[in-house]
Amino acid sequence: MMLISIIIALVIERLGARSEHWQIDFYLGKYLALSKKQLSEKGMFGSDFGVMIWFVLPTILVALVYHLSDFVLFQLILNVLILLVCFGCGRYRRLYKGYLNALTRGDSEAVTLYALQMGQERTETERNGETFGQTLVWINFQHYCAVMFWFVMLGAPGAVLYASVRYLVETLTERQEDDLPAQVSLLRSLLGTHTKRFTKLLFWLNWLPARVASFGYLIIGNFTKGTGCWLKYLLDFDTPNRQVVSEIALAAEQIEQQFFGCTYEATCMMRLVKRNILFFLVLTALLTLFGGLS
Repeated sequence: MMLISIIIALVIERLGARSEHWQIDFYLGKYLALSKKQLSEKGMFGSDFGVMIWFVLPTILVALVYHLSDFVLFQLILNVLILLVCFGCGRYRRLYKGYLNALTRGDSEAVTLYALQMGQERTETERNGETFGQTLVWINFQHYCAVMFWFVMLGAPGAVLYASVRYLVETLTERQEDDLPAQVSLLRSLLGTHTKRFTKLLFWLNWLPARVASFGYLIIGNFTKGTGCWLKYLLDFDTPNRQVVSEIALAAEQIEQQFFGCTYEATCMMRLVKRNILFFLVLTALLTLFGGLS
């Protein structure tokens, strides 16, 4: 049923489930607003331990709802709905389309702005920088591959747990400082002191999925060129997972430097990540076939 749930969710998401109601940001924002008093210093969740309890409550709630019934159709619908919300990549899809349109127009200023909004903080020419294609790979990894990994491992609660910490870290660490939305300002004021704790948690939640996803790039890309890079990071517990995923993806795709920042590079990387999602589906199917999953 897990495989069927993922396929249905991917198809529906592709067809247009992109409004704010299909983003986990929307629901966690509501949850945060309702918990404002409890998260204050004198509130029920004001302590460090209390914040972590507050954080896992949605995951526990999903687990309880999921086990309310053994009816297969109910669980299937719940799985699909939760996956759609946890994928929640509508904002990045809109920005990506804007980026491609800006490239077509030759508007370099707009291209840079869209790239920054999508998370490319440094270009490939800067120290510790990355190409725009590598930024796309990282977005795809966090919004699809890692969500599917934890869904397969822990079911719907696992997907909610991962997507929740992903949202918190993205919001707390975003570089934008001016004209912040009310929801973001509230989140930072209440949970800003816990940024390092959530960032560390996300690192460990990404660690194993990053190695699995990167291995997928080798299988569907240039295995010979990428293997050395993958082995270098296989048991590395210090290097950021973003660097691991993006470097192995670039090594597996082998795009020439002259195409960096062009439509060609972005298109090649998008093809790579789409094929990698198929790799995850095949892997899930094999686990289901051999009795590892239901």
